Amino acid sequence: MSKLTSDPLLTAAKVILALGVALFVFVMAMVLIGIGALLTVERGEILAELARAGAPDSAYWAVVVALVLIGGLMFLGLRFVLELRGIVRSVDNGDPFEPANAQRLQRMGWLIVGGYALGLVLGAIAAWIKRVAGDAGRLDVDANFDLGGGGILLILTLFILARVFRHGAAMREELEGTV
Repeated sequence: MSKLTSDPLLTAAKVILALGVALFVFVMAMVLIGIGALLTVERGEILAELARAGAPDSAYWAVVVALVLIGGLMFLGLRFVLELRGIVRSVDNGDPFEPANAQRLQRMGWLIVGGYALGLVLGAIAAWIKRVAGDAGRLDVDANFDLGGGGILLILTLFILARVFRHGAAMREELEGTV
């Protein structure tokens, strides 16, 4: 099929997705640098701030684990954007009902489920840190995590669209086999 290079929506999507990839990679790098700093040069200061707040020593490791989970969330976000970029490329090539897109949509659904699971764990850790450390120095903890219907609807939509694309690809293969 022909390539749809003059579609401004696809061009905008490609630019936004490229920026999204760059942003996720940048944030992941910053989180990794933060983890490294927390484990080395900042360790003494953070431990002292937590001790002043009366927090147990385990609060330090909870902060480290929270940063690791944030890095994990950024990785899931990056994977989601890369899967979406694959779908946009197939649309741009004129073949959106390829079987790979059904797999991409299903992976995107699971990535969102994984993001929610990591977010729940991160929210619980953040709430615990806030409870035991309060407002210790530079620690700014926000324990809010939205479990609203929008995320659930997104997950359902992705899994349903995966089935639609799988069925559409199968119908197309069947039609090509009869012609």
